[in-house]
Amino acid sequence: MKNDRQIQQEVLAELDRDRKIMKGTIGVEVHHGVVKLAGRVDDYAIKRYAEFAARRVADVTSVVIDIDVIGGFAGARSPRKSA
Repeated sequence: MKNDRQIQQEVLAELDRDRKIMKGTIGVEVHHGVVKLAGRVDDYAIKRYAEFAARRVADVTSVVIDIDVIGGFAGARSPRKSA
């Protein structure tokens, strides 16, 4: 079983591998195998990609997500303005 530091490093490596996630936008803390992801991202899809990346790491027991979405949904349309 990995220690918390090893899990943290592997989660960070998974986040770095995903090109959709900008490096340094999501912080990672680990306590007894529970991973906490925190930060700000541009859209909801990136938030989900980060969660999936953390769950791929062996010995992660749970993922807590504290990520704010500041943009919205990828591909979402803005409301039409009336004339």
